Amino acid sequence: MGTSGRLRLEILAGCAILLLGLWAGIALLVAQAHRQVVDSAVANGRNLARSLAEYQDSSVRAIDLSLQQLREHWQRDPATFGAAVGRQEDHLSKERVIQVAVTDREGWTLYSRLPQPGPLNFADRGYFQVQKSRNTDELHISEPVLGRITRQWAIQVTRPLFDAGKRFAGIIVVAVPPPALELVLQDIQLGEHGVIVLARGDGKILARTGGVERASEVTLAGWPGVGEDSPPGGDFRAPGRVDGIDRFFAYRKLNSYPLTIFLGQGVETVLAPYYRDRNVLLGAGVLGTILLLAVAALLLARARERARFVEERERVMLELHDSSIQSIYAIGLTLESSRRMLEKSPAQAAQALADAGANLNLVIQDLRAFITGERHGAYSEQEFMAEIGRIVPPADQGAPRFSVDVDRALVADLTPRQAEHVLRIAREAVSNIVRHAKARNARLVLQRRGDRGRLEVSDDGVGLTARGEERLGLGLHHIEARARKLRGSASFQGLPAQGTRVAVEFPCRS
Repeated sequence: MGTSGRLRLEILAGCAILLLGLWAGIALLVAQAHRQVVDSAVANGRNLARSLAEYQDSSVRAIDLSLQQLREHWQRDPATFGAAVGRQEDHLSKERVIQVAVTDREGWTLYSRLPQPGPLNFADRGYFQVQKSRNTDELHISEPVLGRITRQWAIQVTRPLFDAGKRFAGIIVVAVPPPALELVLQDIQLGEHGVIVLARGDGKILARTGGVERASEVTLAGWPGVGEDSPPGGDFRAPGRVDGIDRFFAYRKLNSYPLTIFLGQGVETVLAPYYRDRNVLLGAGVLGTILLLAVAALLLARARERARFVEERERVMLELHDSSIQSIYAIGLTLESSRRMLEKSPAQAAQALADAGANLNLVIQDLRAFITGERHGAYSEQEFMAEIGRIVPPADQGAPRFSVDVDRALVADLTPRQAEHVLRIAREAVSNIVRHAKARNARLVLQRRGDRGRLEVSDDGVGLTARGEERLGLGLHHIEARARKLRGSASFQGLPAQGTRVAVEFPCRS
């Protein structure tokens, strides 16, 4: 991977890390906002449930106390019982009691605060049967029933009566309509879908904001807060048993009676502030993402521009260094050789000068093609071998003795660009040998190995280390650069006094 590729990868990786950090932070803030909203709602629900439970416990205790006082008066002096009920009127009205009645052991009415058309029997009522079957002095609170005297739905709160032998002798009962309890519960505003429920220990609903009509056949059995084994208070999330609306519930049991207050807050209502905060955070995240992507796109564009500049500069350096400069250097060698031959062999010197002139014309053509952007067409076998001949200098010019081995079938399969790169690499490697290797013999080999071509240029000179990196760095860099353009690789081997081998392998057509 080139420098530009690494730079683009670093930009993308940096952008990805920043985006990951941004969205991780947003996810953390969103989760924190959700937790805070839910925790706040649950805490408020628990506090309200505790307050309502204490209020209801006090109210039921007051009704129970009145029941016990009235029962004591009844058992002591039934004849003045009505006056005793009258004296309790203010207290009973405060607790919204609408009826006080007494029955005998058979369920027949012995006293009714409200007028009745005639003798009525309540032996079939569930609350009567519960008190009769218990034969213990316990308070019982019934589910709402339609009163035969009041003609209203009411909760019946009862205590048993006993005769001198401690046998069941009837019940004393007060009736409290559910709307009276609901009126108290509705004073608390819980928002849309909020609900407060008063339930008995067996799950029967006694009162519910919004009415108990739909709740008459519903039980809360199985919920936390119902049953003796349940903790005295807590919270949970569940759909309502009456309407199926998803709610956060908090509950609290009454201290003195088997009743539980359930306070439910609609999930959508509770989470409304969270949804607003979440949308703001997500919007900020989207905006931040767009800005980061825009910055990344700008950096990538600049990186691509920089890569194009570097690539173009490298192309210019390769073209000038590997073609024109090397050719001019070779011409210089020819001219120097001609100068030495002028006195000894004028004819040979003249021929060398003619060759130098011809090669100089080729350099001029190369420079013209470079300036105009023209590309060389496909090399024929003869053209390719002629270029190899110009690359390898004659031994009589002070150069090492070169042997050349070229697979001509491979030459025919090279594309024009491949042929150009191979020739440029060969020219650079040969030039390095001529200038720095101090070799006597050298070899240039171009052969096929399966589906790959291999160019190898070697010598028996001083080796890479002896030549010095400052001399070879640019040349080896050019060879590696052209090897990459061939989609291949370059390798360099050389030890002091053991020569050097430059090898380039690249894929080619078969």
